[in-house]
Amino acid sequence: MSAWDDVRKAIDAGDREQTVRVVTALDEPGRREVAKELPGALKAMRPGSRFGFPGWEAQEPLLLAGAGTIGGPAAAAAWLCRRELRLWWAEDGFAGLCAALCAVTAGRPDAWRAEVGRRVAARLRVSGDTWFLWHLSAALTRSAGAPPPESDGFVAGWAAEGGRPGELAGDPFLDPLLPRLFEVDGVGALLAEDATRTDEATWNGRTWIGALVSLARDGRIERELLLDGCVGRFLRGGRPHELRWFVRLHNGLEPTADEAAARVRDYVRLLPVAPSTVADLALRTVRQADDLGALDAALFEEAVGALLFRPERKFLRGALTWLDRTARKRDRVEATVTALTAVFGSEALDLRERAVKIAVKHAARAGEPARAEVRDAAAVLPAELRAAIAEAFGGAAAPAEPEPVPEPPPFVPREWSAPIGSLAELAEEFTVHMRAAQEWRSVERFLAALVEFAYADSAAVREALRGPVADIAPWLAAPKVDRHTRVWIGNGWVQSAVRSLFAPDPGRSLGSRLRSAFQSWDEEPAGTRIPLMERFLLWRMREIGSALGRVPLLLATPTEGGGHVAPDVLLDRLERLAEAGAEPARSDLLQALLRLPRETDPSAAARAKALTSKAGRTAASWLARGGLGDPAVECELGKADPAPGGRRRVVADRLAIRVSSTPDTTADPDIAYLCTLPEGNRTYFPPLRFDGLGGFWPSVLPSHREVTAAHLLPHIAATADYDWGLGPVMHDLAEADGPAGPATAALLALALTSPHDRVGADAVGAFLVLSAQGALPAAETGTALGRLAVLDGVPLPRIVRALTEAADAGAGAGVWATLAAALPHLLPGPGESAAAGAPALLTLATRAAETTGAKGTIPAVADVAARGGSTRLVTEAARLHRTLAT
Repeated sequence: MSAWDDVRKAIDAGDREQTVRVVTALDEPGRREVAKELPGALKAMRPGSRFGFPGWEAQEPLLLAGAGTIGGPAAAAAWLCRRELRLWWAEDGFAGLCAALCAVTAGRPDAWRAEVGRRVAARLRVSGDTWFLWHLSAALTRSAGAPPPESDGFVAGWAAEGGRPGELAGDPFLDPLLPRLFEVDGVGALLAEDATRTDEATWNGRTWIGALVSLARDGRIERELLLDGCVGRFLRGGRPHELRWFVRLHNGLEPTADEAAARVRDYVRLLPVAPSTVADLALRTVRQADDLGALDAALFEEAVGALLFRPERKFLRGALTWLDRTARKRDRVEATVTALTAVFGSEALDLRERAVKIAVKHAARAGEPARAEVRDAAAVLPAELRAAIAEAFGGAAAPAEPEPVPEPPPFVPREWSAPIGSLAELAEEFTVHMRAAQEWRSVERFLAALVEFAYADSAAVREALRGPVADIAPWLAAPKVDRHTRVWIGNGWVQSAVRSLFAPDPGRSLGSRLRSAFQSWDEEPAGTRIPLMERFLLWRMREIGSALGRVPLLLATPTEGGGHVAPDVLLDRLERLAEAGAEPARSDLLQALLRLPRETDPSAAARAKALTSKAGRTAASWLARGGLGDPAVECELGKADPAPGGRRRVVADRLAIRVSSTPDTTADPDIAYLCTLPEGNRTYFPPLRFDGLGGFWPSVLPSHREVTAAHLLPHIAATADYDWGLGPVMHDLAEADGPAGPATAALLALALTSPHDRVGADAVGAFLVLSAQGALPAAETGTALGRLAVLDGVPLPRIVRALTEAADAGAGAGVWATLAAALPHLLPGPGESAAAGAPALLTLATRAAETTGAKGTIPAVADVAARGGSTRLVTEAARLHRTLAT
């Protein structure tokens, strides 16, 4: 029996210990023989594996066999890093594998093991999907007695996987890698969980923070290294999540006043743009240094100026307090009153008033140059505050010229991407699609090319895709697949079409069966019914697969980014189909008709009359009657019945949402069915994942967004608590055409109040697009926001944040109209407590009213203003009431 036979037997048995025994017993010729056979053996295992990788039981023996027999360090490292041999988890944290690795490489020189460890470390990524390799690299490095690699990936792996807080004092990697901990981007995110541990765990040394603070206290590591490392990391910037761990470490070190003074210039540099938690830390430290008198005039002005221009109210408040308390104590009166002028134009109206009061308080001690500067800056203040400044500083400043009312950025429709031009590009696009979430525009572009290329030469398309399919998704070309894989294939546009290319459905009358499935509502169990819009999409998806090689093109491929198909292009396509003697799939024809613009040139209808095919006559009839009339849509938000057994967890469980849509009676039966709501007696609305078929819904009816919104609303209510790709769907809905009514408004309100920043940002984008189109249902959106707050307890600060962003972007008119409708629902009645955020909502409304010049009376606002008192709610209501009345 050859050396390879013995090793192969151990690999096939999945026996790690046997592999170590056999490999360590090999002589040099035996090692060369095994090293030569390994790549071929790995390749031979792929066809019999489920996903193109050897089974986990063979991976460890294969790794060890290669490490113990491959001669060159570069080749050995490449073998250890092979994607097919990557392990994701081990019960012992890979300790057994690392011990076996050291055993099979024990006969190698230290320099060889160190070099392999270094090369493996160079392959590590900070993202965390290669930590298994960190253990291999670290084991080889330690066994060689070599200094640790200092690559970003290795340092990140030490933080995430290798370092043990309770054992750091004796860790040989501590001294060389600790400085790098503050230099590698991504370490903070990896240690985020460490930053959230309890104080008890921290101070008992069971966290990185606790261990490092303890080691610094004991003199094992330098305290200055940690402090300088934290400050340096803050100066490089990053997201709050990435910096939280460093903030907690810095706080744990409790810098002294002398340490703060020594670094005060760096702390001041953090104040303008650092995340809030870092800026808060920096402000405390700067004020600590100021108490020592370590802040000169220039640094003070820089620090205060940075704070006054930050958007967070707490920093404005903190700066005002600091200015007021130190103006006379530090002989800074003139610097104080001139700094306060930065707040005169603030949109935080209460803080603007406070700045004026502080300026008036210190006016008597200010010199004439500073007094003149304050008088000039007061031009932006309202009349009553200008009068206070004039009385304290002398003179009277004329009001500033009103600025023009800002407008939202103009809406520019997205262009459609150029078609895929070659089979090589098609193969590249397939690879991209298989590694990313489905996005309807790129999917439509891929399917259009696949259909056209398959009609021209199906064999050539299969040959072009064979390699990528084998590498990424070999099951798409397998003769048979299991049930779970079949379901996965059937829910994806690209994989479904490619599967049809390699393994066509031999059944007959597929189109009829699919259409029947689209309309088979009553045959489905109530809890498993697929939403109507999704059934239409699945119908078209399956028909596209069955059409490969039979039709030269797809009719419904859009010609512009919003999903519409130009009428002339549709007629060209119908003529090409007629010339080829082919009829389109019915679902593709219906989708093409639904994607025609709301308004078409009469010449298109005249040209369509010349079409003689069945599909051509259908299109001609559609164009002649002007397409689909707008279905009548109704929407109502109500309170759901209490949930049995406890609190419900998703919006759909807390709200009763009723929608209806009634299409024109002359519409095509299938289209009428698609546009009719409610769907039979449906009472269950499953959440949608918008990175799947849910993301395609707006593309089905790009000329009737309100109908799409009515379909989406009950499902989005079941999804709105989660970030499943809702934001892009809102963008697509906003970019569509047609009336925007209560269903669109309710969707927009749900998205604007999402707890997820990405969804909220996309919802603000949709708000701006609708505003730019003149299609924003502002009053309905305001009413929906009010109903959500009252019925579902949506926090008002979310509404304030979203609408503030919209106002900042130029949609002040839309924001005012929205708030005017929302405030009557959101303000407390007599004897009721105001919800958190209600004063801020009034402040935003005052700003929007000032910007747009709105006038009139809102009874709910007038009622609150008339209550009297000094609460912020009453103060802000009175200010808004005055603004509207004068």
